[in-house]
Amino acid sequence: MHGSIRDRLEDLLRAEPTTAGHEGTAHLLSCTECSTQLGQMKAQAEMLKTLRSPAEVEPAPGFYARVMQRVEEGVRVSMWGAFATSRFGTRLVYASLTLAVVLGSYVVAENNQDAYVGRHGMLARSVHLDAPVFGDLQQQRDAVLENFASH
Repeated sequence: MHGSIRDRLEDLLRAEPTTAGHEGTAHLLSCTECSTQLGQMKAQAEMLKTLRSPAEVEPAPGFYARVMQRVEEGVRVSMWGAFATSRFGTRLVYASLTLAVVLGSYVVAENNQDAYVGRHGMLARSVHLDAPVFGDLQQQRDAVLENFASH
């Protein structure tokens, strides 16, 4: 088809060639190729109209319920979803949380048992008063420095 007909093809298919416009009708009257193709397209459009149902089709009762049931049956359950929906899963979650709280409180209690906050806001270990003191003051300072450096 030529450009002038191709641009106005939908208008030409809906209307008669005489009402489609002066330039379209002049071209269709002079060009047999375009008028043949347009005729074939009109015949095809008429055949498609015969396939249309005479009345609006309503789905059978319960159609939507069956569709939703099939959709729900087709949903895959993830591995984690099994824990959330079963009694065993909820008990396992609660037991794990309880164990985490107990272990966390134990760790905090053990760390804070011999510690206190010093005057600079740092956590310091308390010194046992009954521990023996060896060496002079400089040796003790060197031992403390070496201990800090090794950690």
